Amino acid sequence: MQLLIPTKQVNKATGAVCPAHAKTKLLARTKAQKSTVMLGGQRTAEKIVSSYVTFNGDLTPRAKQQLSASELIKRAEKLDYYLQLAYGYAKQIEEMAPIATVSLPLVQQSWDSRRHLPPFRTSPEFTDMRYTAVRTRDPIKFTHDGYTLRVKELGKDVKVFITITMYNEPSSQLDSTLRGLANGIAYMCEQHGYDYWQHVVISIVADGRSKINPSMLTYLAKLGLFDKATLVQISMGIAAEVHLFEATVQLPTATDGMFYPPIQVIFALKESNNGKLHSHLWFFNGFCEQLQPKYTVLVDVGTIPAETSVYRLIRSMERNPQIGGVAGEIAVDRPQFLNPVIAAQHFEYKIANIMDASLQSVFGFIGVLPGAFSAYRYEAIRAIDGEGPLVEYFKSLTSSKKELGLFVGNMYLAEDRILCFEILARKDCKWTMHYVKDAIASTDVPETLVDLIKQRRRWLNGSFFAGLFAIWNFGRVWRDTSHSIPRKCIFTLQFTYMALLNVLNWFLLSNLFLAFYYILSLALFYRSPVLLRVTLTVYFVLVGSLIVFALGNKPGRRTAGFYRASSYIMGLIMLGATAISLYALTGQVHFMDIRPDLVSCSVADWELPAGAVSSIGLVFLSAFSHGEFSILASTLQYYFMLPTFVVRPSRACSRSNTVGG
Repeated sequence: MQLLIPTKQVNKATGAVCPAHAKTKLLARTKAQKSTVMLGGQRTAEKIVSSYVTFNGDLTPRAKQQLSASELIKRAEKLDYYLQLAYGYAKQIEEMAPIATVSLPLVQQSWDSRRHLPPFRTSPEFTDMRYTAVRTRDPIKFTHDGYTLRVKELGKDVKVFITITMYNEPSSQLDSTLRGLANGIAYMCEQHGYDYWQHVVISIVADGRSKINPSMLTYLAKLGLFDKATLVQISMGIAAEVHLFEATVQLPTATDGMFYPPIQVIFALKESNNGKLHSHLWFFNGFCEQLQPKYTVLVDVGTIPAETSVYRLIRSMERNPQIGGVAGEIAVDRPQFLNPVIAAQHFEYKIANIMDASLQSVFGFIGVLPGAFSAYRYEAIRAIDGEGPLVEYFKSLTSSKKELGLFVGNMYLAEDRILCFEILARKDCKWTMHYVKDAIASTDVPETLVDLIKQRRRWLNGSFFAGLFAIWNFGRVWRDTSHSIPRKCIFTLQFTYMALLNVLNWFLLSNLFLAFYYILSLALFYRSPVLLRVTLTVYFVLVGSLIVFALGNKPGRRTAGFYRASSYIMGLIMLGATAISLYALTGQVHFMDIRPDLVSCSVADWELPAGAVSSIGLVFLSAFSHGEFSILASTLQYYFMLPTFVVRPSRACSRSNTVGG
């Protein structure tokens, strides 16, 4: 009997290629002589012509011998046995194969044409790039499977490990981020010594080989962090999960032609697109677990840290060993005040940092450390014996949606919030989190309304459920942690405030309508009742339409016009109501509604101005005390976009959207 594997299938559990069952192929392709009765409810011949499998997979009939269906099935089962046996031997051979790695000369970054040469040019660390085809599927087994990072082999003591996650962004964003970090490394060398760069490593993780921007690969090749020919040649015939390029880059400055301190870079190009969280899985469970850094820093590609930002994040944790995580200030990169979407986000980011983050830092618990720019003490988040904050952080990757359920699935859209609570509530520990005002990093923000809605829908869904999770499990802080009694009492006050805030958030939409209704009624009920009814009707129609759209539609180009029109109309209503209120307060104009069915409510002349100052004036007072006068240029745009931030039916209507970006 001639044997050859006729077809191949992919084993979903291992990702390996395995042979198709010969029994299935025989039953599928052999024709019966008479009426047939197939196995498993299908039809097969009672008397079938004996066949054999040729090298091209064809079934050639043998006319000399007649076999019954049962005899043919027995032979097919025997064939399956030998095929699976051969497949098992093939897997063993693959597992015993040596790790595919190679070192090759590093691209010299056009040094010959430069006026200044880099300070390090002779050691193999600076002249060679190393490529490794990593077959490990589970990053936690990276070290167990025999892979060793070059930094580890060189015996470097890694104190600061930075990761840059990217998807399909252009190369200009990575260049900006790398130069920002290079400035930061140079500043740390000024503070700790000229060779401090040896304690800093940068990991660049690209989410998907087929998704990465071609300009990004060209840029990385110029830096000596990518070589396509080597990748194709070495990984051929290997089921590589990650393509690992390692080099020490000497990045030239953009002004005087000199060089930044050397940057130890690990470029991990994932073969498949599995999301940003999966990139963090490789960083923490694969690379950090091997290098054991003291501090880890998360940066999104396109985020540009200021020169001293990384240093200030690390310094805050060095000064206070109780701090497990810190957040810097996220600022809008070059805000365009003529674009109301960008200007409103500029105002929102500034006020959120000044008021919310500062208050939470006083308590010692920050609800979310932004993945765009934050730092963690690795000891505080590391998983030990299958327990720890990182285990919960990656739970959405290790569990199916069915196992997670709707509540937990939406909660893990904001997995960074889960990580913060797990740090706070870690058993037998007393970690806290803090906000570092002077650690500033600028980033790009959504420029269109549709992009903003997509971003906020994911944020709001995740943050709402994550907030409920933290409040519901707050008892762990008292029961399991080592925080002092006064600190636990402070946390109790903070979580009570968070619970009340969640309740009030449910009534934002109704409160906004009531504000519109009373202000516009006082101004228009007798002067222009038709305009009042039209305005309120339009508002109701817009809110109802937004709910309908949120139930069965994801924001896209087809619906961009409707969302834009809704935002602009509600923004005009908001500006009109605000103008009427200010006119009444500053112009000493008194509106009075004489309808008999309304309850009389008299207020003193000073009460309304005092209320306005206490609610709105404190916002500007806080901003000015921090030197943030730029919010004046975006105040009008923020009030115009305020109904868009408040009217959030997509959060309440899209609970099944459990796929984060």
